[in-house]
Amino acid sequence: MPKGITYHTTKNRIVVRGSRRVYIGVIAIFFILEGVAWGHLPEGQIYQAFHFPDRFTPIIDGNLSDWGGSVQAYTISTEAFVDLVRGADTQHDATDFSVRLMVGWNKTGNKLYIAAQVMDDIHQIDRPAGTAATQIFLDDDMEIFIDADHSGGQYANFTDLSPEDQLRLNGTEANHFIIAAPPPDEDFFVSFSAAAWYALPDGPHSRVAYAVQSTLGGSIIMSYELMLTPYDRVDIGGDFLSKEHTLVEDEVLGFNAEFSDFDGLSQLFDAKFSLSGGQNAFQFSERFADLRLMAPEDLFQPTSVQNKSWGRIKASFAP
Repeated sequence: MPKGITYHTTKNRIVVRGSRRVYIGVIAIFFILEGVAWGHLPEGQIYQAFHFPDRFTPIIDGNLSDWGGSVQAYTISTEAFVDLVRGADTQHDATDFSVRLMVGWNKTGNKLYIAAQVMDDIHQIDRPAGTAATQIFLDDDMEIFIDADHSGGQYANFTDLSPEDQLRLNGTEANHFIIAAPPPDEDFFVSFSAAAWYALPDGPHSRVAYAVQSTLGGSIIMSYELMLTPYDRVDIGGDFLSKEHTLVEDEVLGFNAEFSDFDGLSQLFDAKFSLSGGQNAFQFSERFADLRLMAPEDLFQPTSVQNKSWGRIKASFAP
């Protein structure tokens, strides 16, 4: 066991102590017996991204009312997720955790949009202020993974390389974003890449928001919303050195979403829900799922809709 790592399992849960590097090492050790998966997961499953017309792209404000109407048919529910802690055959308890995930895209703006609504009986955010870069993954969160050119391969955790090469390569070929909120400080959005320009809560290439509600029963409803410019290659030096990916209808991207659920103890996973079900997705992008960019629906084709009807269509997006 690598020096400095301490962990144990209890009742099929994982106890993780230490830094980001320790976390990666522990999860890699825990899942090593699962073997190496080549190809995107789950096998034969392709999820779909709704095409937002130019005038109907969602506002990134944490209010998901503009994800109603036709986009609701693209919702991915809790049943599609695999609990990486307890295994694929685990029965979901909706009173403990449930999620509705939606993905969209817009051709003109070349943007991806992700929204999720999570209901959790215990929503735990207990990291100390100023520790988002090293401990945000130890809070309840939403994690989004993008491999725009669907190339697969290792994209992070290059522990066998020099620190300089790790900084240069980490997050270059695929991306891993985490949102964990409400935060103890101003930091709630992190990209595990050295390209700080690609992890701005209100930037030109990334935008993120959240909203928190309480239910009568005491559960928390978290709404997450994220906009991203897709990249085939990300350069630490800036967007002008990076290669933007051009989104086209009917193409398939590498995509994954994971939700961490900590109940009671700050370093004890109660569950970790993964859309792909692939182990070590923080390191290998072939462990992502497949996401197809759908064509505009007939309802939104300019040739079939008069301008005066756009207001009625927008109104149909209300839940």
